[in-house]
Amino acid sequence: MTHRGLVGSVVALVLALASALAACAAPGATPAEPSAQVRSPVMAVNPSPAGDTASTDTPPPAPVSNAASTPAAPDGGPAAGTAAWTTRSVALYRAAGSTGPAQVHLGPNFAVTLSSGRASVDGEPWYEVTWATPGRRGTGWLPASAVMLQRGTAVASAGIDALDAGLAAYLENLGPRVGVAVTDVTRGVRYTYNAGRAYVTASSMKVPIMLTLLSQLEAQQRRPTARERSLLTTMIENSSNASASALYAAIGNQAGITAFMRQVGVAGLSPTRGWGWSTITPRAMAALLERLRAGTILTAKNRALALGLMENVQASQQWGVGDTRPAGATVALKNGWTLGPDGLWVANSSGIVTAGDEVYVIAVYTTANHTVAEGKRIVGHVCEVIGKRLVP
Repeated sequence: MTHRGLVGSVVALVLALASALAACAAPGATPAEPSAQVRSPVMAVNPSPAGDTASTDTPPPAPVSNAASTPAAPDGGPAAGTAAWTTRSVALYRAAGSTGPAQVHLGPNFAVTLSSGRASVDGEPWYEVTWATPGRRGTGWLPASAVMLQRGTAVASAGIDALDAGLAAYLENLGPRVGVAVTDVTRGVRYTYNAGRAYVTASSMKVPIMLTLLSQLEAQQRRPTARERSLLTTMIENSSNASASALYAAIGNQAGITAFMRQVGVAGLSPTRGWGWSTITPRAMAALLERLRAGTILTAKNRALALGLMENVQASQQWGVGDTRPAGATVALKNGWTLGPDGLWVANSSGIVTAGDEVYVIAVYTTANHTVAEGKRIVGHVCEVIGKRLVP
């Protein structure tokens, strides 16, 4: 081929490639990667006048379909009546920018509805929202940065004051003496007060001992022996300390409990050599009971065994969540009480309550009680109020 012919061939090839590239961009061709999605948090929809960028804790953007269907207010933000969710723990106030007493405390992913109120405080937008829980409803103000238009993946949460203001005041008066964790399984909301504070377990430790033993037996691919079944029964139904000590040794004491808690992904239980002096947070106990109820731990047979034992605790030990249960409800529970070395009592009650379609999990722990009766009275009051709110 001549030099002129070679040049002509190269030119033809270049022209062909250019034609192909143009065809790819022509109408009817495969579309390119879509542009970034519209951001849904209110902060992104209605930025502050100063043009501040969204904070690093702003949640991921919502799908375009969600944002595109959201009605707009005259100011360009979401219109009144738009559903939204909290991005983080936040207090609601009577007025925008207030530093006074909070009306209510909401946690992440709590559902709210935007009202018509809009305000700007020191360049930061605030929104008026309405919120509701069983038996309660309110309106308050919060920073726009604490709201998003797409629900997050975590379970919604709130303070006890969102469920019952009177109970919240009662608990505030007691302070750190009481810790409460409640999971409204029916509606998918958790309510807490001092839920991350550690309390002495006393006999409530017998639930983790039982769950650890059954989990270990599953790993060994066997059912409980007659003796193990007898020890489980007397430990849970009759609160036998001797049975608990025997099973605690069988599972490897602290090491066995620690391994099980790590396996099921629950933090907050610190086992000790003497099992009754172990400490646990109300949140951790509620998390264990949530998993037991949902069937995410143990086989169906072992789950039925554990719940059956907890549903048949002897009558004299069914105080707290037991004797305050809503009418007709089934309760799987375990209580704990002991006299501490300081001469003061600890008392606690934890359980799974099922009343028709209503299901909730509750863990109430107390300390520094002058008598065991005082501790039982506090636990009973908390359990009763919660039951009446969640099962009207």
